[in-house]
Amino acid sequence: MLQITDHIYGIMTKMHFVNYYVIDNDGVLTVIDIGLSSGDVKTLERELESKGWSLEQVQHILITHAHPDHIGGLAALQARSNAHTYIHRRDAAVVRGGEKSPTEKPENLGFFGRMMLRIIANATMEPARVDTELNGGEVLVDILPGLEVIHLPGHSYGQCGFWLPDEKLLIGGDVMMNFPWGISKPLRFVSPDWNAVHESIRKVADLDVQILCLGHGAIVRGNVSDKIAHLL
Repeated sequence: MLQITDHIYGIMTKMHFVNYYVIDNDGVLTVIDIGLSSGDVKTLERELESKGWSLEQVQHILITHAHPDHIGGLAALQARSNAHTYIHRRDAAVVRGGEKSPTEKPENLGFFGRMMLRIIANATMEPARVDTELNGGEVLVDILPGLEVIHLPGHSYGQCGFWLPDEKLLIGGDVMMNFPWGISKPLRFVSPDWNAVHESIRKVADLDVQILCLGHGAIVRGNVSDKIAHLL
């Protein structure tokens, strides 16, 4: 488990390509996203135990967006922790199993994107519980004082980031991806609103982020705004 700040930890799995995060507020734990499957819950449990914590201390689950690599282990984690789960209202039906996650239209994609859409067309996820539907703009003081919900749509209609203004730290889901060669836009074929993707990246640029924690790739520290400006 990677300690990022006094309260924020990262669990960086599969060579930093599937990341999820833990907030510690005096032993009350919040998990942000939970990987691809129940196997990620076992990884979470091992990582918590390395700090002397347990799954029973997880009282809140924040979901950045309802894609399989972020909610695949959600039902299994809820079964172990009964934690209160939050997600934006635009993605809630996907978590509950009532809708499939929207994708880009095939006609807007090249050959690779259309091929990937065919591959994922029949993908299924175990339905899970949603306790609180977010709108963006909330301050989640029960989880950590000052923690703000920032709506960052595009990669999904309900994608959210979780922003700590005092630390200038953003846990941003897939608003961007951090590949070894640099920050990139998210994958287009699973991003239903490409214009909104660009607007959300601009929104992050305006925050003056100093620590950027994404769903895919290593933590970005220092000169984050310059790197985002270069991407834009």
